[in-house]
Amino acid sequence: MLENALLNENLTQMSGENRELNENIEELDRQHELVVENLLTAKKKLQDRCSQLEEELRIKQGEASVTKELDELKVSYGKLEQSYVNSCQESVRLKAELERIVVENIDAVAGLEGEITELKKTLEESQNSSEAVDHKFNTLAGEHAKLNEQLATLKDENEQMGKKLEQMTTQSEQLAKAEDECEQLKRELEELKRKSEEDAFVALDQTELEELRKNYEALAAEVERWKTDCDRLQEDNLVLQKKLEERKTDETQVAQLQQEVSELQNELRSVIIDNSVQLDAKEKEWQEKLNFVKAENSRIQHSKDTLEADLMQYEKECGNLMKNNDLLIAEIDNLKCKKLETINENAEDSIVILERQLEESTMLNKSLEDEYQEVNKKLEEVLEEREELDAKVENYQKTLEEKTRIVYDLRMTVEALEAEKAHLLFEVNEAKAKESTSEELDELEQHKLQVEDLRAQLSTINEDHASLVLKLQQLQQTSIENTRNSEAKLAECRAELEAKESAIKQLQADLLRVSETANETTSEVAAKVLEERLEAEASKATALAVEKDEVEEKLAKAVEELDQVRAEFEEASKSNATKVAELTQAVEGITQQKDNLVQLVTVKHNENVQYHAEIQRLSQLLQTELAAKNEAKADSDECSSLRERLAQLEAQTAKLADFDKMADQIQFLREKSDILTNNLLIEQNNQKVLQQEKQEVIEQKNGLAKDLERLRQHLLEIEEAHTLETVELQQRYDEARGKLQTLEEDVKKSSNAQKSASIRANQHAETLQAQYHLLQQQRDELAAKLSAADDRDYKNLASLTNLQVALEQFQNNKERDIELATLAIRRDLEQAQAREMALKGDIRQLQQQLADAKNGLLAAARISDQLEIAQVTVASLREELSKSNDRYLQLEGRLQATD
Repeated sequence: MLENALLNENLTQMSGENRELNENIEELDRQHELVVENLLTAKKKLQDRCSQLEEELRIKQGEASVTKELDELKVSYGKLEQSYVNSCQESVRLKAELERIVVENIDAVAGLEGEITELKKTLEESQNSSEAVDHKFNTLAGEHAKLNEQLATLKDENEQMGKKLEQMTTQSEQLAKAEDECEQLKRELEELKRKSEEDAFVALDQTELEELRKNYEALAAEVERWKTDCDRLQEDNLVLQKKLEERKTDETQVAQLQQEVSELQNELRSVIIDNSVQLDAKEKEWQEKLNFVKAENSRIQHSKDTLEADLMQYEKECGNLMKNNDLLIAEIDNLKCKKLETINENAEDSIVILERQLEESTMLNKSLEDEYQEVNKKLEEVLEEREELDAKVENYQKTLEEKTRIVYDLRMTVEALEAEKAHLLFEVNEAKAKESTSEELDELEQHKLQVEDLRAQLSTINEDHASLVLKLQQLQQTSIENTRNSEAKLAECRAELEAKESAIKQLQADLLRVSETANETTSEVAAKVLEERLEAEASKATALAVEKDEVEEKLAKAVEELDQVRAEFEEASKSNATKVAELTQAVEGITQQKDNLVQLVTVKHNENVQYHAEIQRLSQLLQTELAAKNEAKADSDECSSLRERLAQLEAQTAKLADFDKMADQIQFLREKSDILTNNLLIEQNNQKVLQQEKQEVIEQKNGLAKDLERLRQHLLEIEEAHTLETVELQQRYDEARGKLQTLEEDVKKSSNAQKSASIRANQHAETLQAQYHLLQQQRDELAAKLSAADDRDYKNLASLTNLQVALEQFQNNKERDIELATLAIRRDLEQAQAREMALKGDIRQLQQQLADAKNGLLAAARISDQLEIAQVTVASLREELSKSNDRYLQLEGRLQATD
């Protein structure tokens, strides 16, 4: 009886402990479910935040593409500005051909040298920015190494998970064996019941009691083990709650970063809009100024042609005057030879008049020659200045092109780094579930630093753009001032030419008078006139020699300046070539690293596909195990608590049915991604077409450059012809000097024979009258020539007006074509931008859906792991309950047997 009481007490204790164990298990399951739900909610929040960050990064990438297009537009705008600057400089050069003052050109050269220094400073700043980009790249390389280490740890964890899966499969096999053993024990219990009914009065076996004691001790040990496990789970729960609190702080920091990123995006958009508006306004201004400069160039070219024609006419008139002078000298020689002996007293007044007229004609001839030489000097100076300005403009063009190339390379590197950053963020988002909060904070700080660096780069780019716009405005103002000065000088030259034409007409009238009174001249007066003319010619010769020396000195100075400019240009080209080589090496290294990152991303994608296949296989295994559990559930109707637990597990496994839907969604997303890739290919083809159109515009620009080169060659030919003319004039000057020397000798010889010649002057009066008639005939011929020259002048003016009208029409047509082409290009660019924005929106949606699908796959993997753990715990609990039930039944049978 005592033993029965003890056994009853033990049974009550065992049943109480079983109930407590069941209650503890249910509480643990509830806590576990709460923890899992909290983790899932936190995970969803983190995934949403990550997707938002990725979308913002992709928006930044889209804005980077927009900035790239803006950079291309800026490059094209810079080229247009460069072409406009070239045209302005050409107009300045053409207008400066008749300028008198060289001081303005020296000031312009000084200003250009200052601009060269400013451009050098900007190049140094761009080099500093490239060094900063290299520093960023090094930091990103360090981050990439860290991520590789994290990926290696993730791989190790995946391997451990595979091992755990194998262990779980072995445990499931052991469960099946344990269930078989449970069935065998049930059979044995039934047999024992039968035996106990047959042998009711048989004494208890000592061996069975010992086995019961051993089982009781084992159950007590297991209860203690379960208590320790409960304590451990509670500690883990506290740790998870702490982590969740830390994640809340991280969420606040991420929200602040998102606000900063949105502010940066707004700033970028406002800057882009302002730049586009400024570019449109500047384009209109430059187009108007280009049209004005073209009209001015055409007008100046016509005025230059008219001036050259006037100079040719003046040269012809000078030649005619020289011939007339030679004829007069020949007549005087004839008078000397005939040696007139009589002098008419009434001819003294006419002789004085002739002397004055000869002096005036010599002075006018001298002034004309001086003016002609001044004009030639101005032309030479203008050509020299034009060559200098051409060299400087070429230097500026090369420096600007190099600067634009450097900026473009830097932007391409920044875009590549941003793409790498996006890939790295994508990998980090995949591995975020197992990363610590400290690493996330470090990454956030790094992102902040990168955003600040991007802001600094944007500010430097805007400053460079503003400085370039200011320089262009300054050049424009200087070109307008130079055009105004040249117009005023042209007006002065025209007035002087008209005054000289009137003077020439007066001289012609005086010559006619002289020819009328030439019959009354005497040999003495002729000799005096000859002496005066010889002195005038000698003074002219000395003046011409002095002017020639001055021109040679100026030419030597110009040659030295050209040599200096060429040396500076060669040094700048060498330094720029070295810089370009360094930048190309840096870009090659960056592209190689980009290829390595792309390979890593493809490997990760393949691993994700493998994980998806493994999850599908595990889901099939779960379904089979659930079927087995359902069968086991039908057999184990005795334990209601286990049935509730199994119902909860079934509810959890029902959630796995959503994986098939997820697979369908993934298939749909893949198809949609294929459609988007096709759209991207179409867009790339459109971009190629735009590039071809851009290439055509560049070819047109090259054609204009060839035309400019042809004009330069034409000017060089004109310069060579001018040098040949100067050489011919020098030869003619030498010949005239020799003639003067011979005339001086003749005058010395004829001074002795003047007396005898004066006696015979009356005898040759008839010859003089004949010469008078000849002079009258020459006068008539000259008048006819002058009338013909006037007619030619009128014809030339009419042709010039016709040419001006035709040129204006041509310029207007050309301007219309340019405006239509620019409008078409703008429309194409706007359409391309709209298409790019639509495609970017689709790509963002797809990427977000892919991220959600990946997160779902990760959650499914975690749920499968949790299910496996729960299955293990359920199997162990089943074993314990089956054992306790068996022992309970044995004890009940023994009690009944004892009763």
